[in-house]
Amino acid sequence: MFESEKYQQTWADIKQYAATRFDLFKVGFLEKAARIVGLILFALVMVLLLFAVISFGCIALIFALGQVMPMWASTLIVVALWIAMMIGAVVFRNRLFINPILAAISAILFEVPEVKTPAKVDPSGTQPQPSATPTAEKEVSHE
Repeated sequence: MFESEKYQQTWADIKQYAATRFDLFKVGFLEKAARIVGLILFALVMVLLLFAVISFGCIALIFALGQVMPMWASTLIVVALWIAMMIGAVVFRNRLFINPILAAISAILFEVPEVKTPAKVDPSGTQPQPSATPTAEKEVSHE
């Protein structure tokens, strides 16, 4: 009977360990998923803000150029600039968008968690004493 109880206790410990490891995996996964979703939402907001700034800048440029040339000509120039920016974004999409996003996501997914080492204990069992030199903090006057 004694050995049967040992096996049951060992089996219960193994199940508890597996459950704990699975819970830690779930927490780690949720943390990484939350960071990735936050990164994607941040990138989306930044792209929308950049799009709005460029759009309003283009409208302002159309009206500024409209003072010295016909409005249709200034609109064609700004639309040509807009199309050139879009072509540039498509041509350089790997360098501008895909590589930085993949680098950030892979850094999140493959980061190694920091392992905390326990503090060293003095073999004599005594607690370490604070240093004899007092740390004098300077008082800051708000005059």
